[in-house]
Amino acid sequence: MRRSVLIYNPAAGHQRQRRLLAALLPELARGGFDATPVPTGAPGDATRLAAEAVDGGSEAIFVLGGDGTVREAATALVGGTVPLAILPAGTANVLAHALGLPPDPRAAARIHAGSRVRQLDVGLCGDKPFLMMASGGFDAFVLDNLDLGLKARLGKAGIVVQALMELRRYRYPALELEVDGEVIEASLFVVCNIPFYGGTFRLFPEARFDDRRLDLVTFRGSGWSQTLSFGLDLVRGTHLAREDVETRPVERLVVRAPESASVQIDGDPSGLGLPVEIRLAERTIPVLAPVGG
Repeated sequence: MRRSVLIYNPAAGHQRQRRLLAALLPELARGGFDATPVPTGAPGDATRLAAEAVDGGSEAIFVLGGDGTVREAATALVGGTVPLAILPAGTANVLAHALGLPPDPRAAARIHAGSRVRQLDVGLCGDKPFLMMASGGFDAFVLDNLDLGLKARLGKAGIVVQALMELRRYRYPALELEVDGEVIEASLFVVCNIPFYGGTFRLFPEARFDDRRLDLVTFRGSGWSQTLSFGLDLVRGTHLAREDVETRPVERLVVRAPESASVQIDGDPSGLGLPVEIRLAERTIPVLAPVGG
């Protein structure tokens, strides 16, 4: 049996979490993992708990939660040898989807018995690591103002409702982007480490989590009608054909913008001021992912 821990948030649907843990621990045991459940108590705890588990000899770090909790735990595993294993239980579970995991955490637990270790690239936004994307513009504005109660009640639909409410009051500040030495302007940018954005929408289909590169998508449109049109094209998968959308690989991006602008990482406000530098980290994170996923 491989010694491991299972990090989870006891405050996120208490009864559901208890039922999940009761089902997950035997599944993991059948897959060869002796998992000890470890609850978080406050923001940032997942990072500390993952680091303590590595120091204590754990051979895998399971995380039952969403993309935010996963990113917290992963922060302690950058450059190490102990793999991260996701049991998706959040709002969007975008990274789990990119790794080829099913949305049901019990099914993911069964799959991990035959998973192999792969290396996940890591981006840096300032000094903060990200696993999926860093972006600025309207989406970061929405997340800065997100009603967490609305998100809790409606899930992904709550974020969509918030975005529709913010469309008319957003002022579209110009974002100056220094892309590998070239200066361009955009109203929205996304630095991608995976193909998916906002769930299962393929923002940049060619992005890969293990190709040692980041990819940049920029949108130059402004105003609520163009932004809504871009969003609908993203849902349809036709956004890359727009004249106001560009893509390119990026090694180093410096973002400069007015004080009202902000940047989000992996679906959460970054809390970082501008200007900020975004780049690929030198070290990767080992993750358990399905064979062929």
